[in-house]
Amino acid sequence: MSILSLDFAEPFFHIDFVEQEESCHIAEKSMIINLAEYEQENILLEGDRVILPLKAAVVQDMTLRNLVRAFILKDFESCDLQNPETVEAIQRSWKTLYEMSGLPRHKGLPYYKSPKFCIGSGNRHMELNLCFVSEGMVPSGPHRDHDRDFDEVHAQILGYGMMRVYEYEDNEHIHQELNMAPGIVHDKMYDSEGKYPWHEYKSVTPCVYCPIELDRH
Repeated sequence: MSILSLDFAEPFFHIDFVEQEESCHIAEKSMIINLAEYEQENILLEGDRVILPLKAAVVQDMTLRNLVRAFILKDFESCDLQNPETVEAIQRSWKTLYEMSGLPRHKGLPYYKSPKFCIGSGNRHMELNLCFVSEGMVPSGPHRDHDRDFDEVHAQILGYGMMRVYEYEDNEHIHQELNMAPGIVHDKMYDSEGKYPWHEYKSVTPCVYCPIELDRH
């Protein structure tokens, strides 16, 4: 059982990693991301409500139970994306998406990524970080493959964004636009074999989101 304070997104976000805790009281308004993967690993809220695995919720003054593995973003709304000083500080502190990936489709995009936090091992290995998009209506670029074999979902932290699913690599044949507000984690897009459709994240407003990567091996 442990509650570990993380510094990978400081000073912009104060995050606790909670593992195998029977209960945890949340006083200030916070976002909880359930990082567990199995049905019996629901986080239990008051009033018989739950946070399903790989889903999130915003709570305040509430006791949570059965925290197998979770992120708690404490007072997450204190990061003001309307404040130019905050925006400039994030841009100075975090690397651009292109610096992190080296992929041509990321060159010039106003995406900035915090360092990664890694947990677990084997098929329970997971990597997470936060991504800031400084402008609205900016797509990350359609793709199906990643740099390693992992399952991925995204949690919206601040602002608004969407996941777009395509029939082809182009930007025209759109199957779905999955709109995301703070506290939303989109449904899984990969199949049982880990295959993805063409997809991309797109900001709607300046925003922060959290990619959650779960290794398949």
